[in-house]
Amino acid sequence: MRKASSFHLLYATTLFVHLSAVFFHLDILSYVSKFLLPFILEAYFITGTEGIPAIFRISLLGALFFSGFGDMFLLFSEQSPLFFACGLFTFMLSLLFYIAFFLKIRYTNYPLPLCKWPFILVAAAGIIAFIFVMLPYLGRMTLPILFFAIIAYIMLQSVMHAFRLADQPSGWYALAGAGVYIVSCMLIAIHYFYHHLEMGTFFIMLTYGIAQWGLVTGGLRYLQMRRGYASPQ
Repeated sequence: MRKASSFHLLYATTLFVHLSAVFFHLDILSYVSKFLLPFILEAYFITGTEGIPAIFRISLLGALFFSGFGDMFLLFSEQSPLFFACGLFTFMLSLLFYIAFFLKIRYTNYPLPLCKWPFILVAAAGIIAFIFVMLPYLGRMTLPILFFAIIAYIMLQSVMHAFRLADQPSGWYALAGAGVYIVSCMLIAIHYFYHHLEMGTFFIMLTYGIAQWGLVTGGLRYLQMRRGYASPQ
């Protein structure tokens, strides 16, 4: 528990430093702190999952690995659309690893969590409505953005349906993280395609940083709770 608290403090401090660097336009400090964020989460996850089946570690670490690459590409996205496209692709890969991670949790979490149809339909309606509003502004990025939106929606549903939230409260961390991740993606779409937000980068990174922490913390706490009797597959 003390080790986890140390990682939480380190991550929060690094995120604060990064947001301060963004606010005060300290580019070098911004790049370095942003680069460190996924590594802190990786170390937090690795040190907390001793004895956990390798498939869980590989999928979650893969998500963080590609998230880190996506972060680096987005740092230079305003210099060339190619960087944004590369960032979008690596974030898609990151989401696929997150999906694999949370689906593995779901299908080793007996009795399996029930499908939550109201959530499925409401989330789909919200994302479709947002895409419909943004569609005229996406230009050549329309198809990649649509693919990304579909994958992000599947990620959200995989998190929602991985846990029995009534008796597995760690799932709320992951679900909150997934929800904030969607908000961060919407801010990116608005900032880059519709209207340049005054503090867009700041709020994008604030929501993104919180989202990543929630996804990792929720998954890790669940695995720690299940340690010793989770399926080894």
